[in-house]
Amino acid sequence: MDLIEIKGLSKGFQEGLFRKQTILQNIDLTVRQGDFVVLRGANGAGKSTLIKIILGLQDPDSGSVQLFGASPHSPESKLQIGTVFQEVTPPNSLKVRELIELVRSYYPNPLSTKDVLETVGLTDKQNAFPSDLAGGQKQRLYFAIALVGNPKLLILDEPTKNLDVEGQKVFWGQVERCRSNGVTVLMVTHIQSEQDRLQDLATHIITLVDGKLNFDKQPTQAAPTEGQTSALSPSLSANPFQMLIKQSWAEILQLFRTPTYLAGVFLFSSLAAILPFEKDMSMIQKGLIFFSAISLLIFSVERLGKRIAIERVEGWLKLLRVTPLPPSIYLAAKLVMTMLVLIASLSIIFAIGIFKFGLHQSLTQWLALSAGLLLGIIPFAIIGITLGYVIPPKALDSIAGILIPFGIFSCGLVPIQEPSYVKDLIVLSPFFHYRQIIQYGAGMAYDKHLLLHVLWLIFYAVVAGLIAKLAYQRDNVAQ
Repeated sequence: MDLIEIKGLSKGFQEGLFRKQTILQNIDLTVRQGDFVVLRGANGAGKSTLIKIILGLQDPDSGSVQLFGASPHSPESKLQIGTVFQEVTPPNSLKVRELIELVRSYYPNPLSTKDVLETVGLTDKQNAFPSDLAGGQKQRLYFAIALVGNPKLLILDEPTKNLDVEGQKVFWGQVERCRSNGVTVLMVTHIQSEQDRLQDLATHIITLVDGKLNFDKQPTQAAPTEGQTSALSPSLSANPFQMLIKQSWAEILQLFRTPTYLAGVFLFSSLAAILPFEKDMSMIQKGLIFFSAISLLIFSVERLGKRIAIERVEGWLKLLRVTPLPPSIYLAAKLVMTMLVLIASLSIIFAIGIFKFGLHQSLTQWLALSAGLLLGIIPFAIIGITLGYVIPPKALDSIAGILIPFGIFSCGLVPIQEPSYVKDLIVLSPFFHYRQIIQYGAGMAYDKHLLLHVLWLIFYAVVAGLIAKLAYQRDNVAQ
């Protein structure tokens, strides 16, 4: 079986309204097990574009690509691949060891964290944060992340660009070790000082010029032997439950190591203590419920969306997308983290209601109100995730500013008599259904169509989830 098979691939990018620049033209390329393919070319020749298409990060205009016999968009096609990109910023709130263990959980047959750290020479830095590493050490960390899944195929995009002398020595020693173990390598480079070494190691040297591949070196025996083909591992899957636990724990660690984020949550929730509520207990209850709903909307849309947008811009999301981590696991872990934050926010607001305003309800009543607020917010949290894929981080502040007045208007709190079609549209709004569920949970009057409101919110959650998953898979990271 071919590890990479490209047939008739072409790709171009739009320049202005009427002109399209072709980067890749009718490319055919086959990479078999045991190959060491070096892809060269000037800056802007299309090397990184070709790598992104192979990994499913971009789509070709025409032609086909298969990775281990499957679509490169499929997580299963990434089970035996390790990748090093030029520009990736891992989460700075996770330590080196924690990052490697997190990525390790995505693979069915990973190497041990200890072995990987020793291999890349980062054992003494395992408890450091990525921001504390020098440039060469960061590149070693990226190589460690590529190796931890025990790959059959390594795709390396300028892997020695920021390495120091010692790092280059470790890198080339590990590449030679991978070669002796039958690992296939596809390496992109334009560094002239490496050409002599590559001339000896590489089975194929290809130069990308004017959108076409020129083969400067290729073996006389193109087809793999029977022994090489049989060395391929069967397609397995990592434990999805283990992936979810690890991913959720990583999200929680990042949350607790970001004090400004937590401080923002607690301070905003504490504003309930200074709001001018009237002495009427009914009005206090309604005011706290209203403030709770606004708090949850802001945190679930703006804050969650911003975290995802930052990961997207910094390139970490791009690296996750070339691992076997399913989008659903990534999204579920974000949702788990968000719900924990929202529970903490509600706890603060309810505590203020009890101890400052003397609002007394039974435990059952508090739990019913919490359930209505938290379960109803899930579709909005998923919408926040979706916005994080398509909107820059700074723009999400503006979204939050628009969200509150729009939510107040479309939930039906503002009485509208005419025109009638506006009233009909409000009934279709997710904010309207959220309001009805909250009122039911609070024991307040509602329109008696609870099941209908629940079904509508489930519908919005499913639609938002599908859009979020599509955006995750199709995201084009800003260049």
